[in-house]
This record gives sequence, structure tokens and C-alpha cells, in this order.
Amino acid sequence: MFKTGQLLTLSVHSLTDKGDGIATHDGRPVYVAGALPGDEVEARVTLAKPRYAQAEIRRVLTPAPGRRADFCPHTECGGCQLRVMDYATQRELKRELLLGALQEQGLTCPVGETLGMSEPFHYRNKAQYAVQPGPTIGFYAKHSHRLVEVDQCRVQAPVTAEITALVHQWMRDLAVPAFNEAHHSGCVRYVMVRDGVHSGELMVVLVVAEEPAAKALTALVEQLAQVPRMASIQLCLNDAAGNRILSEQVRTLWGKETISDRLGELDFDISALSFYQINPRQTETLYREAVRLAALSGSETVFDLYSGIGTISLFLAPHAAHVHGIEIVPEAVADAERNAARNDIDNVSFHCGAAEQLVPALYAQGTGADVVVVDPPRKGCDQVLLNTLAQMRPARLVYVSCNPKSLARDGAWLREHGFTLAEATPVDMFPHTMHVETVALFTLHK
Repeated sequence: MFKTGQLLTLSVHSLTDKGDGIATHDGRPVYVAGALPGDEVEARVTLAKPRYAQAEIRRVLTPAPGRRADFCPHTECGGCQLRVMDYATQRELKRELLLGALQEQGLTCPVGETLGMSEPFHYRNKAQYAVQPGPTIGFYAKHSHRLVEVDQCRVQAPVTAEITALVHQWMRDLAVPAFNEAHHSGCVRYVMVRDGVHSGELMVVLVVAEEPAAKALTALVEQLAQVPRMASIQLCLNDAAGNRILSEQVRTLWGKETISDRLGELDFDISALSFYQINPRQTETLYREAVRLAALSGSETVFDLYSGIGTISLFLAPHAAHVHGIEIVPEAVADAERNAARNDIDNVSFHCGAAEQLVPALYAQGTGADVVVVDPPRKGCDQVLLNTLAQMRPARLVYVSCNPKSLARDGAWLREHGFTLAEATPVDMFPHTMHVETVALFTLHK
């Protein structure tokens, strides 16, 4: 039996999907935070259960070949699970995770090397900091709702540290209370920063449960407006219980309602509520790969399913006869239509509704697709949608996935219904995390 406080010498052989090392002791798994495959460690049991244990590293006895020094002082933060793994090893791990998921479903195809970054730091264009009484501003600890105060973050834009420091000092100086979750009282809940990397424009969204006093709010706006590149300051009122960060009650306090950014040759307007890829440099890599696999000649009708604010649709449009983007979120559809107009693209149509409802309806009306691009949520594609795609039989189906397991599950179904997995390439959208993005091509059986 495991005992809390027990010291174990362990050889780590793999990782959980949350990035914890997995070792075996007396035939039972031990999950070791911060351990890597290939490590031999001395670890102390922190949670003892009959069938498993959790442990923390006391000493690394023999380091794994890919181990490196931790680049972050905020060791309790749950954000970057692979901080102690060198970047080349991270990229290979993500390729192996994709290969393993495909192999579990009996799928084989050429799998490219992970498309990574030359400089995998400061890549995030959106930061969401939680605020708790103290006040404390930071990120949640791993597996918990306990806040870890963070001043500098290596994966966020450096300017976010300046902005959160201003908000922190403002709250102290003017006694503006943080939101207390236990009592559902107080004011400031989150600070969100959006960075238009190519445009240089910044947006700050202060999320509150109740509106601060007018004098205090004016003082904050005056300070934030002095930050170089500041273009928009927004207030979001969210007094609902739960962990949802933003509500639809957003108003502009200063500057513009939106900021702009550029992906490839396209310009996009981004609001406080817009869905927009977090890593713009890797987003261009991802979309170029999707366009390559779509192999459009200019004569095709294309369906872009789960189209968001139309980014992939607009990348595809110059190479297609017509693109139909389908998205369930009305605000995203409105953003997509504005972005099409902004870029003078008129061979796209955006439809608001669930893909599993609209695609069968369009197909029943005689509108099919020569090429389909899907970018579903982590759970993968709806079964009704897959059934319709099998009936439609597009020549090429490009699957953009944020979850190798749901990609492989859907891929196995597609294999049984007329499609072949031709190739797949992992793209590292989130360095130092376990997240794996993939672009895969399915073609009709010959």
C-alpha cells in the first residue's frame, strides 16, 4: 500500500495527457509532477490511493536526455507542463502522441515532423489573468483553483506584465476590491490583454462583477491609455456564477471597439469577444498547410465547417470558386462577414448554425462540396455531420484537429466509409504544453 510521505525511487516511462510523468511501483501507477520519460527520480508520495499514487520530485537521480533547466520561476502555475523538456524533444513528443493516437485506431499514413517555432517564447496574443482578493493577479495552480501570482510570463507578450502591474497598483491605491468567489462579492474578476502582433495595437478588457466607481474607473483608463500601442480599453460586466470569463455585456471605455491584426495577406478586426487563434505566427503555418492539402485549382466549391471568424475560409477563397463557411456562434459569423468585406473577398458565404444541421440541409438542397475543411472542437465531428460527408463524397477532406484522439476516432470512421488517411502533420501551436494541433488529409478510396 502507498503511504503519504513515502519516498520512492522511480523510473518514468511516459506522460499523462496533463504532462505528469508515469512510473510503476509494485505494479501500480505513480504520477509524478514535473517528471519526464527517461528520468530516474526520488519522489515523495503526496496522495496515496489503493490503486495509484501521486508524487512530487525530491531529486532527479538520472535525468532524461531531453531534460533542461526550468525557464520559469512560477513552478506551481498549471500553464506550461513541458517547461523542463527541451524544445526539440517537445516537438518529437507531439509527433509521437499523434502517431500513437492514429495507431490505436489502426490508422497509418506518412506523418511529418512537427512544425515548430524558431523562437518558442512570447507567442501568445491573448492573456487572461485571474484576480482574487489580496489583490492577487495570476494563473491557477495545476489541478486547482488556487491562484499563483505571476508578474512575468515567458509565453505571453512582455507588455502584459506592465498592464497587470498597473491594474494591481490601481486596485491597491484606490481600494478597488477583487471578486470573492466564495461570497460572490467584490469587483475585479479578470484582466484580459489582446495584442495585435502585426498591427501593434493593444486591447485591455477589465472583467468585473460590479462596475467600479466612476472616479476610480477614470483613473485606470488614464493610466492604461499611456501604455504605448494601446488602442482599445473595454469594460466587461460579468456577475454570473461559474468560471466563464467574458459575458456579452462589453462596452468601450477608451479608443476603438476593435483592434486589427494580419495573417498572411489578410487583415482582421478583433473584438473583445472574437475567437482568434492564440499564436499568430503558427496560425499562418497551420493555414498554409491546410491550403496545401486542399490543393485547390480555382474551380472548386469548398465547405469550411466550424469556421469561426472566417480565417480559414478567407485563406481558401483566392484559390476556390466559392467557399461556404458554417459557424454556430452568431457573433463569429458577423465578424467573418466584416472580415470578408474588409479584405474585398466576395466569393464566400457565411451561414449561422450547427454544422450537423446546416450541412445536411445544404446538401439536400443540392449544394455539395468538392473539398471540405473541418476544424471541430476537441470532441471532434458530430456523427450526423460525418454521415452527410460520407454521402457527399468530397474529393478531399482536410481535418484540422486540436485533439489527436478525436481525430483518430473520426478518421477510423471515415476509413470505413470511403476515405483514406493520406497524410498528417502536427503543428506546435502551444510550445511547452501537451497540446497538439494536426492538419490531416483524407481522400476518397481509389
